[in-house]
Amino acid sequence: MAKKKVTGEDGKTYVMKEKKPFYKKVWFWILVVIVVVAIGGSLGGGDKDKADSSSKDSSSAKTEATSSAAKESTVESGAAAESDSKATYKDRTLTAPDGVLKITGFERGTDYEGKPMFYVFFDLTNNTKEAQNVQIQYMSFAQAKQNTGATTENLEMAILMDNPYREKADLLQKDINPGATVSGVYYYNFADESQPVTFEFTDTMFSFDGPIATEDIQIP
Repeated sequence: MAKKKVTGEDGKTYVMKEKKPFYKKVWFWILVVIVVVAIGGSLGGGDKDKADSSSKDSSSAKTEATSSAAKESTVESGAAAESDSKATYKDRTLTAPDGVLKITGFERGTDYEGKPMFYVFFDLTNNTKEAQNVQIQYMSFAQAKQNTGATTENLEMAILMDNPYREKADLLQKDINPGATVSGVYYYNFADESQPVTFEFTDTMFSFDGPIATEDIQIP
């Protein structure tokens, strides 16, 4: 503290200590607090900026990864669709990735009730890597229907009392090995024996893309 000399009324000189005003101390500590807060805020803000930057980088990386995965999925879906469209039909022969079905002939007959029906003779090749049931694979490749004028009806398999082609018909219940070919027969009841039969050829039993080909055939 500063010292101050004062002359009293008695003519003597006295030395007095001078105190600093109280408000000066208060302002000093206020300034100290402000400086500390400012420094702390600056440091904290830097950490927050780094955290925000890190979060943005992480979010960007996730977005890019998701976008990349979506593109790969689209490419794979396109490839699958292209593979499904490779089946062809020509000269009553369906050629599909899973096999080949060739219609070789027709013949009329009667079922166990004497109603008109017809036989479809075919050669079937299994192009898959596993044995396939002959009837299921045939039905996957070919479906028959008739337009009777008022309605269009899916033809049902005929029930026969005496099948002259029993050996070929028995193949329907057997499995065809990969790469093998069998000669079989399928048989349908007519909805209207005077009308042609519409055959729809598909590459799978439950095709969502519609038939590969359609042919109207008058059964001889």
